[in-house]
Amino acid sequence: MKLNLKKVLILFISLFVICSSAIPARIHNVDNDEHLHLRAYTNEIQKRHEPFKIIQTDYFKPFVHLPFTNKPVTRYYQLTLKKVKLSPDGFERTVWSVNGQYPAPIIRANKGDRMIINVENKFGDPAAVHWHGVFQHGTNWYDGVPGQTQCPIPNDVSFIYNFTTGDQHGTFWYHSHFMAQYADGLRGALIVHDPDDPYLKEYDYEYVITLSDWHHRTTGEILPNFISPTYTGKRPVPDSPLLSGRGRYNFYNVKKNKKYRFRIINSAADAFFIFSIDEHKLKLIESEGIYIKPTIIEKLPINVGQRYSVIVNADQPIGKYWIRATIDKRCVLINNATINFNSSIDWNGLGILKYEGSKNDKPKSKEFPENFKICRDPDPKHLKPLQPVTKYDGNISDFFNITVKFQREGDGIVKAVMNNSSFIPQFNDPTINKIIRHIPPDELPKEQNSLIFDNKNGIVEIALWNNNTDEHPFHMHGHVFGVMFVGEKNEYPDEKKYDKKNPVIRDNVTVPGFGYLVIRFIADNPGIWAFHCHIEWHVELGMVLQLVELPSILMNETIPNDASSLCFKNDYQKKRNPTTPFHNRERMFNPVIINEIRRDINKIR
Repeated sequence: MKLNLKKVLILFISLFVICSSAIPARIHNVDNDEHLHLRAYTNEIQKRHEPFKIIQTDYFKPFVHLPFTNKPVTRYYQLTLKKVKLSPDGFERTVWSVNGQYPAPIIRANKGDRMIINVENKFGDPAAVHWHGVFQHGTNWYDGVPGQTQCPIPNDVSFIYNFTTGDQHGTFWYHSHFMAQYADGLRGALIVHDPDDPYLKEYDYEYVITLSDWHHRTTGEILPNFISPTYTGKRPVPDSPLLSGRGRYNFYNVKKNKKYRFRIINSAADAFFIFSIDEHKLKLIESEGIYIKPTIIEKLPINVGQRYSVIVNADQPIGKYWIRATIDKRCVLINNATINFNSSIDWNGLGILKYEGSKNDKPKSKEFPENFKICRDPDPKHLKPLQPVTKYDGNISDFFNITVKFQREGDGIVKAVMNNSSFIPQFNDPTINKIIRHIPPDELPKEQNSLIFDNKNGIVEIALWNNNTDEHPFHMHGHVFGVMFVGEKNEYPDEKKYDKKNPVIRDNVTVPGFGYLVIRFIADNPGIWAFHCHIEWHVELGMVLQLVELPSILMNETIPNDASSLCFKNDYQKKRNPTTPFHNRERMFNPVIINEIRRDINKIR
């Protein structure tokens, strides 16, 4: 049943009555006379005449870089979000697709280009798109995080993301940042080519491989059980691993003696993958937009949200070779109460590297042995930047000590807490709106988990203790960071061991169970930036911080009307029941969203 705009507005009003409990005197109403009403904005978008390009891409066809231009260009793309029936692993289910396909199309640009992307939401649910790894310098409101940088895009509304790649280059991706939606399909690759790529002449073609875990039930079916007070299981077990959105035996065609750059993206909701190609060693050259010193590996561990580029030389005898993308089940905690614990999953995802002229038979290739530490990132010796980075070696301007753990709260629901606080977004009044309305950052609600720092170009250090058994792939928006220290259980941070002169640089790092992490970054990007575990189930449990960076600068910015228009007029205080205890209103938040905004609810049997 189609959900019209009026019903969406009523639905959002009802939802936000429940979840908008903070700062009663400072809720902002967007009035009709401000010309920011949603319907007016929708009509304005429909009258635009920019040549938005509808893209559909085949992940199993190699490509070469885009033509390089003397000056940056503007690229217009159209992304239509709609639910379709697909069978990625042979089992048909509803998929939250982009332009009718899964994975979402590969978006490509060159370094310095501007991208203007029209996202038309036809899901029947609210949505938002985050551009994973893109710094969004000067465009924080297009980072795509509901409750932090924007209000969600309602159904039947289009919203334009308008940002530049700046000096960035490399392998990125985009995905929904709304209610585990990306696990249902809204995830795709974002590639920024570089005319100054030092490895450009070392490969002939490129492939993108996305690695993902796939569930036969939608997240709207899974989440109500997962966050139930009676749930005692672990994270839901998937039904299959996918390579570029497909099940087994898809071909990646190569020509003898040609070299291929494989851009590998872990776009899973949970799974830690091990990637390899039988009898073909991998020359590692990029980690999350950072060129690294070339190093040869046989198997690549890759956690959720991480990206790498490897060069593969097709120099073996003509034939077929297994491409292995294995979910490492040693990193998966399961008990008999876990959702889908009796899954018939084959943890070994398989594709085929097929040489031109090979016979029509199955590969007989041999798998490389293991030579890495399980459930951990690659050895730092494989990830050293091509050019040494020393900017993190200096006096610390801001320091934050964070403890991460799980705890069962008074209502029986297990939550993820960071410094004893579980993150709860305010979708109707995102943090950036509050700061630009000059609300003091220290008055932000406690459950917003804010780290506030205001020393421009200062060195910020975060020390994190993971006080639980799970490994966590922590991702930071708006920045890369220098990894000073990663310690196992009982390996406590010691500044004498910090790698300050040439640390690993990335935006996504694995913290061991009961282990420690110390990172540093430069405070040079005013905005509200998420710092969170990228296991989506942990995000839903509240394992999220927000960086409130340089608020004295951010408060003087102006949010574009198109972004402001997503947040519409309401008077929340009058509709709230003042007798409801605050903690009860908090705990009503997720179940109400799932059952009323997500329309694919069915109780798991």
